[in-house]
Amino acid sequence: MSYIVGHPIKHPADFYGRHEQITRFYEIIGGRQAQSVSILGLRRAGKTSFLQYVAHPDTMAHFLPNPDEYTMVYVDMSSCKTPSDFYHRLLQRLKVSMGRAKTDFLWKESPQGQTKLYDVEAYLCHFPDTRIVLLLDEFDHLRTEAFTQDFLTELRAMTGVLDYDLACVTASYWDLYTLGTRMGLPPTSPFYNIFYPTPIYMSSLELTEATSLIDTPAAKGGVTFSEDEVREIQELAGSLPFFVQATAAKWFRHKRAGSAPEAEEARQQLAADLAPYFDQWWHNLTSNERTILLAVTGERPLTDLDFSPLELDGIVRRLHSYGLLYMADEEAFINGRIFRTWLRQYAQLEATTAAAKPASGAELARIRHALVDSFDLDELRTLCFDLGMDFESLPGQSKPAKAREMVNYWRNRHDLTRLTEAIRYERGDIV
Repeated sequence: MSYIVGHPIKHPADFYGRHEQITRFYEIIGGRQAQSVSILGLRRAGKTSFLQYVAHPDTMAHFLPNPDEYTMVYVDMSSCKTPSDFYHRLLQRLKVSMGRAKTDFLWKESPQGQTKLYDVEAYLCHFPDTRIVLLLDEFDHLRTEAFTQDFLTELRAMTGVLDYDLACVTASYWDLYTLGTRMGLPPTSPFYNIFYPTPIYMSSLELTEATSLIDTPAAKGGVTFSEDEVREIQELAGSLPFFVQATAAKWFRHKRAGSAPEAEEARQQLAADLAPYFDQWWHNLTSNERTILLAVTGERPLTDLDFSPLELDGIVRRLHSYGLLYMADEEAFINGRIFRTWLRQYAQLEATTAAAKPASGAELARIRHALVDSFDLDELRTLCFDLGMDFESLPGQSKPAKAREMVNYWRNRHDLTRLTEAIRYERGDIV
């Protein structure tokens, strides 16, 4: 199969597009002084592939005048269970990349399970002439209770040491302010100050980039798409690389077999096949973002919605930055007919659910008791984070009060299923 669908891209020759984001990345980390930057994108937007690409020696040699003076270290934060685990993994990767430091003072590395910030700093001080760039993937996994605001403060401190040159590159769906707030970090924290003011978004591919992603792998596999077929794939898939490749791969298989898929049949089939990814997106969106997407899907004027012009513009810009919307003649459109099909089906399901018989008092009580009996206060905060809720804005301070307001929040939105599914995911079938 010529298309790589699902796994991160490992070889530069298989990476397509993102020229603007790559250029910005190297401008930020390749200046006179190391700067940190946040990379934002949806699930399956290609954040991991991007990090692997910019860290590849061939890519570094192309964009950096002195690539030997840089060391990029990739860490998947979802595999780090505690800060000590993170520091241990980081230290081992640094040793692989940079070698073992020849210490001129007595320093004994902490045993595994007790590795601290000091261990990393003591090691890095031996490489003052190397710029170290930490590529911290899946950064929003820090929302687990083992990581607190103290960890973010330590990361900030590590970038400010004068004895070495270090920058952090975080890749996540949640922006750093949202993530920091969920971890109790005040908005005035100096942690935010080390990052470049605007993040790099893994947004839609440019038209020429998406075309190349469709045509080139097919040609390598001995298949040639017509202009109409390329246009059909683009209209169905939109312009996020994972969905372009998934759709093009379907056409590729049919062409290799001597036929071509019927576009409408392919649209319905791909909307069903890719639904789990769309569900992940939907799970993380705010209620206002969902309202905008459903309005665009139903071709309703956005100016008719109950948003101020400034608020509406901010939401549309964010959805565009993530690649869920594209703009044409100052009008917003859903990025891809497959995603639009899923949205229409979801909207119909939501309307049916809203019209159904409301939950009884006994059902609401069962959900509330499940939250109170099976979650502590910090776990409720994490559950709210996963559901895209602002825990601090819920009325009340006690656990029963917060649980009651969580149930009320989803009941008012006729979407208790999302809450019960989140509970089952964490605690099994207790509701």
